[in-house]
Amino acid sequence: MNISDVISDVIAGIRWIYSNIAIIISMTTAIGAFWKLRKQRELAITLQEKQEKAQKELETYKNELAQQNEKIKHLNEMQMANYTLFAQKKSEACIALFVALNQALECLSSSANLFHQDNTFRDFDESDTRNFLDEIGLTHGKKEELLTLWKNDSTVAIKKLQYLQRRNRDIKAVNAIMGAATIFRRSQLYLTQTLVNDIKCFIDDCASFAYEIKMNNELMEREIFDQPGEVTDRPKKMNALWDRMDKIAVELKEELKNCES
Repeated sequence: MNISDVISDVIAGIRWIYSNIAIIISMTTAIGAFWKLRKQRELAITLQEKQEKAQKELETYKNELAQQNEKIKHLNEMQMANYTLFAQKKSEACIALFVALNQALECLSSSANLFHQDNTFRDFDESDTRNFLDEIGLTHGKKEELLTLWKNDSTVAIKKLQYLQRRNRDIKAVNAIMGAATIFRRSQLYLTQTLVNDIKCFIDDCASFAYEIKMNNELMEREIFDQPGEVTDRPKKMNALWDRMDKIAVELKEELKNCES
């Protein structure tokens, strides 16, 4: 093929293209539109899938968050209930402890008091004496022994009755202190360590003083008199214990305020 033939073919091709340019443009436009439409559809499908996936993830997250909120709410309710119960128990423990300590100190004060308006027993008859012995809980054997002594020697019997009267106060004091100590041991969970230490020391000192009074009364019963100061110092010691009780009462009130807040 020579150059002239090639040129002729090229010219013919150009003429064909020129004569069919509208068709070519239309086809190109249609193909472009179809391609664009396809891409738009693919993009729409992709966006829809992503939206659906995001919606599912959002629903899952909302459900998980709701479950977590329920768990947190339940936990908070339990903690609040536990705190309320603890505060109630603490309040009850503080009140019971105050009552027990105050009662123990009142019994101890009665035991230590040197100016009791005691029964003289001089106007007692056998029935009065029997009633008194019943009140202090004397055993049957000891009671009958004392009633026999009353009939035979009322003077000696009166001294014995006066001693039993003092001893009964001493026993009440010791029992009240032991009762307070028991309540204190059960209440330590609700108290600060400082208050625990203060009350423990206070109860120990009350017990020591009660034992001292008891021993002194027993010596007096046997007409063995201790140093003069042992008895005359009782009011001073008792006042000091009351002062300490006042401070403990203030501390217990603070604990009760903490229960309310």
